[in-house]
Amino acid sequence: MNKVIRFIQNYLILGLPFVVVCMVWETIYPEIEFVESSSMFTKFLWETLACNLMLWFIVLILFLFSLVVLPSIREKTLRRLANLKERDEREQYITGKASRAAYIATLSLMLFFLFFSMFTLNIYSVPKEQAIAGHRHRATINFGFSLHNNFAIKKIPEEKILFDSKDISLSNPAMILILLSWQLLVFNFTARKEQYKDID
Repeated sequence: MNKVIRFIQNYLILGLPFVVVCMVWETIYPEIEFVESSSMFTKFLWETLACNLMLWFIVLILFLFSLVVLPSIREKTLRRLANLKERDEREQYITGKASRAAYIATLSLMLFFLFFSMFTLNIYSVPKEQAIAGHRHRATINFGFSLHNNFAIKKIPEEKILFDSKDISLSNPAMILILLSWQLLVFNFTARKEQYKDID
């Protein structure tokens, strides 16, 4: 079982560059497989990359599903990803401290993202007759929560909006990527810091 998991992990890592090449190729030449003038080698290469792309995504979906469902696969994969080594009590202590620091740092970043995902700021202009003391610019602050991406806010005509905080908000995939990177960064930084303390 361990060899199978290691093989799948290595395939996902080593196959990723070919997946990227296939996606870039498809973007630049979207109909390359239908071009009559293409050589046999070009067609064979394209077919191989396309098959690898489909297989890679199938394996990735199955692997991610097993990562959530099976604790043994989750343990082995995430230990490798986070570079966890617990060969003695000192290393277990370092891992514990690093895990605590990563948990607290990630939790604080999640709270930050949660607040700004519910908060919106709009600055807009109003007609002269609605101006107060000669000021034609107004600001609205909205705070709401919804199970869907967009929560209902007071509609403002787009041509009158000068600034909308939603225009600079991060996408959901970007937030998740930042959270993952932040957690790994804090964990590895804290673990290295504790190891250097032990050496000193």
